[in-house]
Amino acid sequence: MSGSFRVLSVGNSFSTDTMEYLASIAKACGKRDVVIGNLYVGGCSIRKHFAHLEENAAVYEYYVDRGEGFSCTPQTRIADAVQAEDWDVISIQHGSADGSLYGDPSYYEKLPLLVQGLKALAPHAKIAFNMTWTGEPYLTWSEIARYKGDQQALYRDITAVTRDTVQTTAGIDVISPTGTAVQNARTALAFELTRDGYHLSFDVGRYLAGLTFFKALSGCAIDAIVWAPEGVSEDVKHTLIRAANAAVQTPFEVTSL
Repeated sequence: MSGSFRVLSVGNSFSTDTMEYLASIAKACGKRDVVIGNLYVGGCSIRKHFAHLEENAAVYEYYVDRGEGFSCTPQTRIADAVQAEDWDVISIQHGSADGSLYGDPSYYEKLPLLVQGLKALAPHAKIAFNMTWTGEPYLTWSEIARYKGDQQALYRDITAVTRDTVQTTAGIDVISPTGTAVQNARTALAFELTRDGYHLSFDVGRYLAGLTFFKALSGCAIDAIVWAPEGVSEDVKHTLIRAANAAVQTPFEVTSL
């Protein structure tokens, strides 16, 4: 992508976590033309994203960051945001607010149609998929409760679906193994990476997601990055870099740090 890094997420609160520091990370790694967009509907699933695209529904909050923080345009359609910029990558984020599950391939049935629709609007953009992370074992959140708090079992199902269903979908160009990066970091850090059991912490968790997403989509080195959000120490930063690098290298398997 040379000097540009122009990424739009068709997403939800998990993409908000992932995109929060993405512009700062991209600029710190030498990208000059940086535009980060996030189409937000809380918990929005793949099937809901497709329905909103098909119905041309103006239901998204459209956040844009050009390196100086996010501004928001309410009541935005997917087509409006896709055609607002010359995006390098459009990323898809799954959600579960409508009862969809992360680890069940049947809830990804609309993914091929969603990809086709995005490709029709932006034929030159690559299509990415942001693999989510698992919540904490103590959550009463319905999905992890189905696994009786077995975080590893849920992670295995999420990775299996991402590898076998998402990655093999025609038109998916790149996977960001964000969920694997979170699992990697959990092997080395003694504190939680979430702020409420499932959304990422405002400093460490969001920074890790941004590092992984940037590395996966750009292919650029992140090892020498100087910038980090307030609250992330040098030691923790280096652990997060290792977690992100290992996830991109081995996206569907946990690397113990």
